[in-house]
Amino acid sequence: MKLLTRTRPVVGVRCVHLDLKGMPPTPARLLDILDLLARLRINAVLVEWEDTYPWKTCPELRCETAYSRAHVMRFLERAKRLGIEVIPLVQCYGHAQTVLSKKRFGKLQEMPGNVDDLCGSNPESREVVLDMIADVMETHHGFIERFHLGGDEVWSMGSCPRCSRTVKRIGKAGLYMNHVGPILDEVNAQGVRPLLWDDMMRKWPMGELRRLAERTDLVSWGYRPELFVTPARHRTIDRFRKAGVAVWGASAFKGADGVDADLPVIVDRTKNTRDWVRECRRSRLEGVIATGWSRYGTFVVPCDSLEASLDALAIAAAAMWNGTVSKDCAGEADKLLRGRGLAKLAGSRFFECRRITRALAEWRKKATGAALAAHRHSELAGEPDRRSPYHIRRMKRGFAALVKEGEELGRDFAKAQQGLVPKIWLDRYVASRLMPIRKLGAAGGLV
Repeated sequence: MKLLTRTRPVVGVRCVHLDLKGMPPTPARLLDILDLLARLRINAVLVEWEDTYPWKTCPELRCETAYSRAHVMRFLERAKRLGIEVIPLVQCYGHAQTVLSKKRFGKLQEMPGNVDDLCGSNPESREVVLDMIADVMETHHGFIERFHLGGDEVWSMGSCPRCSRTVKRIGKAGLYMNHVGPILDEVNAQGVRPLLWDDMMRKWPMGELRRLAERTDLVSWGYRPELFVTPARHRTIDRFRKAGVAVWGASAFKGADGVDADLPVIVDRTKNTRDWVRECRRSRLEGVIATGWSRYGTFVVPCDSLEASLDALAIAAAAMWNGTVSKDCAGEADKLLRGRGLAKLAGSRFFECRRITRALAEWRKKATGAALAAHRHSELAGEPDRRSPYHIRRMKRGFAALVKEGEELGRDFAKAQQGLVPKIWLDRYVASRLMPIRKLGAAGGLV
């Protein structure tokens, strides 16, 4: 394991985020992922179950391939056996699309028609969240020490008339805590420490932060490379620490390079994780979470698949263990994933997944360019005497060949990940890549 060179880790809690609302692994592969993480010396996993959880209280939240309770229990037992802490995540305020898109919960929207945020002034919002937490606790109780409650990017908070009045009276921090505070208290009462993303609290007064410190840890996230070039992020973390708040850092090993990106930008992901590891040492953070987003939101197309991003995951694990990364970390990650210890968990399948995904990404760029060129040409339709039938026929033939190539790549992509991800999600991923190209071509008169 050349990539992991130290005898002792630099970061104590080295956590990887599994975002299961994108292309969730099959039950068997989910267990394999734990084995892979253990070999990379990861000792915690943040699991964003979302619609893959076998909800009892809200069964309509389950997706077509939701895991069974037996699957969840096997996952928790395997993690415990491997010494990997599981931290489940349930959204408590923002990013509530999975819940608010269902008819039964529509009345809980902060803004009518906007399924992003719960209404913090409606007591039923809190009750739904508490029901979901209780549901997850039913399987996770005895296996977990921490519980992530999301709480980030509540963009419409304070918009409804009742919430607006509350903001005028006690401010946005007061409204936030009116809704989230009792949820934190309930989790704490069960002997489990809550975590929240930090973005909603970055400008809170010190008094509010001090009251928060007793009830939750904050996870400070930022996914850009060179995040700490300016001192702003340092100042934010220092304010949290001064208020007595326990702070974590969160980088991204994938899912931060474009809403429909197919692969992580390794250079940027490596810089981002490296910088968070340095900040962990400077500020004595509780740990670092390498997030792996599968979608930018519930209703957004999937991005970078986990199976094609295992090299980025291995590099993030190495950065958290070693405290730095070598110049040839990409090459070392490839050797590690090909080596005897990980041959069955990654090996040739990873390299095939990455190769096909890279080819698909390159095809999308080429096909988009061709479709846009045809679309520009079609804008001359108002001057039919200036349109060349020969060039139009040539563009149509070329575009038809490109579509055929994309369809073949889509089939190869699904074949490469067969058995790792349920077929329905592979088909949807491929459709999300091919359909926009076809529609763009149609707009340009190519089909």
